[in-house]
Amino acid sequence: MPGVVVATTVSPGQSVSAGMALMMIESMKLQTIIRSPQDGIVDRIHVKEGESFEHDAELVTLSEEGR
Repeated sequence: MPGVVVATTVSPGQSVSAGMALMMIESMKLQTIIRSPQDGIVDRIHVKEGESFEHDAELVTLSEEGR
């Protein structure tokens, strides 16, 4: 479903662990927290707060720690 980014709680270069909140999105008036699927480093945030995104859009790119 398309949605909009409500808040981003991480920044590029930040170390994250599995399950950590990355951002909050809203779709069809329902807010959802997007959590990290793995440990890693935030490489890039593709959508800014307030921006819309389409279904299957890449929101955050993580890289493995030490790479």
